[in-house]
Amino acid sequence: MTPLTVNHWRRLPATLLLLALSLAGFLLVYLSAPLDWIGALTFSPFRVEGRELVFFTQPGQYWRYLTPVFLHFGWLHIVFNSLWLWQLGGNLELQLGPWSLLTLVVLIGAGSNTAQHLQGGAALFGGMSGVVFGLLGFSLVYGRLKPVAALWLPSGIVWFMLGWLVFCMLAPTERLGLGSIANTAHLSGLLLGFGLGLPALGWSKLGR
Repeated sequence: MTPLTVNHWRRLPATLLLLALSLAGFLLVYLSAPLDWIGALTFSPFRVEGRELVFFTQPGQYWRYLTPVFLHFGWLHIVFNSLWLWQLGGNLELQLGPWSLLTLVVLIGAGSNTAQHLQGGAALFGGMSGVVFGLLGFSLVYGRLKPVAALWLPSGIVWFMLGWLVFCMLAPTERLGLGSIANTAHLSGLLLGFGLGLPALGWSKLGR
């Protein structure tokens, strides 16, 4: 993998857009924006009754399949996801172009959010982590099937992220002060990335 620096920013419009939207979603939560604003981005809409969030369905709001990826609930959450998005997303954008990266993010984000909802039911969840794991899976498969220097990942990064995934799935993260973690979104994102990486030649032809 090619280490990215700030000098690459002019060539990474899609990555910068995703980072900006993630930061905006974090600030909505961090600055205690009106709950209606946050609720417009969650997978399931909700209203507040007393001290409880009551979730309900609202047909036709298809943006909700994707928008939870931009919500972040803490400094560690946004910093971790932003660093990996910059590195993984940036490298893919340099190689495949901005439209390919955005297509990947939409497919992985919508798929991993849906999987998390199906597994956990209506709940408040969010973050770019499912997409990040998906980009990791895509990079691993695509880099093997269509070897490109920019997509080769150092083994240390791969094992760290996979180890973190397993740790979060097995450890009592809430007791450790890490909060509730959307493990289904992470795992499904990784698997979606693997699957999307298989038609390697098709991605290289998807316009820039």
